[in-house]
Amino acid sequence: STHPLYNTTKIREPMRIQEEFLHEQIIKKSQFLTYLKQTRTEQEARDFIDLVRHKHPDSTHVCTAYSLQNGTIQRSSDNGEPAGTAGVPMLEAIKKSDIQDITACVVRYFGGIKLGAGGLIRAYSSSVSQAIELAPKTIDVPVDIYRLSYPYSMQGSLETWLRKNGEIKEILYGETIEILYATAIQGFMESVRDITHGDVTPVFLRQDLIETVVQEDTQ
Repeated sequence: STHPLYNTTKIREPMRIQEEFLHEQIIKKSQFLTYLKQTRTEQEARDFIDLVRHKHPDSTHVCTAYSLQNGTIQRSSDNGEPAGTAGVPMLEAIKKSDIQDITACVVRYFGGIKLGAGGLIRAYSSSVSQAIELAPKTIDVPVDIYRLSYPYSMQGSLETWLRKNGEIKEILYGETIEILYATAIQGFMESVRDITHGDVTPVFLRQDLIETVVQEDTQ
C-alpha cells in the first residue's frame, strides 16, 4: 500500500532513519549492538550517544559516528578500540548509505576472541551498514498545501478521492467542511474542479516538505 504522497512525486529527497533502531550481530563470540537514530543537530547526536553509553555501562566499547546537515558535520570515535578500526569504518558505512542526519552507536561486548584490525573494521562497518539497510526510513516529499471548503454532501465522493491522492492535515466541521490538505499530484486544482463540477476551488497556500515513510518497494 503506497503512501498517497508517492502517487506522482518522482523527487527523492535525502533519506533519514525514521525512528530509533537497534540491530545485533555476533562475530566470533563478540556481541555488536548497533543503535541508529535520526539526529538533526550535534546536541541531539551527543545526547543520543550519552543515552546509549548510559544504557551499557558494562560494555567493552561504545564506538560512535554521526553525519549531520548534508555531511557538513561528521565526527567519529573509536572509544578505546585500535585507532581507525571502529569510528571511521562506521562513518564510511554512513557515507555509502546516503542517509542524512544520522547517529550510529555500536556497543561491543568482547567474547574472548580477538578480531584483529581487519576483523574489527569489517565488524564495525558491517554492523552499521546492516542496521541502516534494515531500519525504516523517511524522505521529505515536496508537497503543495491547499485550503478547501466543501459542503457535507460531498463528503463521500470528494473526501474519498482526496484521501487517495494526498493527506488531510486538519479538518474543521462548521457550516461547511474545511480542510488543510497536502498533495504532490500535478493538476490538483483542475482535478478538484472537475470532480465537483466547478463548485469547489482549492486555495493554494504554500509549498512544504512532509516527512514520509519510505515504502519497502521504493527502497
